[in-house]
Amino acid sequence: MTASLRLLARSIFLLCVLFLLVLGLALAWLASWRADRIAALDSASEMAKTALGTVEFVSRGEGRVVLVFHGAPGGYDQAMLLSASLPENEFQVIAPSRPGYLRTPLATGPVPEQQADAMAALMDTMGISSAAVLAISSGAPAAIQFAIRHPEKAWALVLISAVTAKFDPKAKPPGAEPGRLVLEGFRNDLGALLSVKMTERDPLRILSSVLESENSGTAAERERLANYVLGDSDQLEGFRSLIGTFAPLSVRETGTRNDLDQIRALADFPFEQINAPTLVVHGTADKCVPFSSAEAIAARIPGAILLPVEGTGHLVEIGPLAVEVQEKIAEFLRQHSQGQSQP
Repeated sequence: MTASLRLLARSIFLLCVLFLLVLGLALAWLASWRADRIAALDSASEMAKTALGTVEFVSRGEGRVVLVFHGAPGGYDQAMLLSASLPENEFQVIAPSRPGYLRTPLATGPVPEQQADAMAALMDTMGISSAAVLAISSGAPAAIQFAIRHPEKAWALVLISAVTAKFDPKAKPPGAEPGRLVLEGFRNDLGALLSVKMTERDPLRILSSVLESENSGTAAERERLANYVLGDSDQLEGFRSLIGTFAPLSVRETGTRNDLDQIRALADFPFEQINAPTLVVHGTADKCVPFSSAEAIAARIPGAILLPVEGTGHLVEIGPLAVEVQEKIAEFLRQHSQGQSQP
């Protein structure tokens, strides 16, 4: 072997060693972050053994009970984030992880009807007779079933960016399935970790990508919305926290994939059977679930109130109208909590 070939072979060997070293360090970093994140999540929640299976949950506050159904991906941490604006001295928030998310096994209830029954069983286990139900996105099918199957337990229903109909990939223009966007964008725990870190260091890049996927407005309108969020410290922190509720992806993936299966097989809901006072909150520029869907269900639910959020996409919790939306939700719950007994 000539000297030049020996030098080339040695260089290739050293590059391979360097690659393996960097890969090992990256995997160790990922494993450490994942273990710490899961330990923190586990230590902050409780596990309830109900008549229908195990349910992970968190409870905070005191007053009239609000049961929160998170979206996909998610978990109890996302449910807590979405209800964070409700005053703790007025409302007791119960935030469960739906089946397949974090520590609630999918066997507790794969289909929306079973998830509704499981949350009713959680309330029975906790000694809670009734609650307002607040649901967002892919959590809506189970929440709607809760209101239909357990009317005596639901004193109000709030649906935010609700998925209420079977996903139709042939629609023009086609929608973007909630949950699938994160699965394809993150791919795995490493992708989730990198996205979380990038949201901390370069939030505009992640925010712009998210808005493009969930907001049907023009590029200029999305740019204005992104700049608004970046200029508001509370909203920016809220967005970062929301991205955090997608990670680690591995402990949320089972629930997310199940939600996608359920959304693709949704039958028409008997909305006319809902007798709980209902508030339907929906962005007029929602790219995942068209605003017309919200108009349709609000027309079918007796006495339902439709709250359009102008120029907002699937994420109604960000943008210049976010605080107003939160205040209207809280006022709606206050109005209908009169006469409701506390747990």
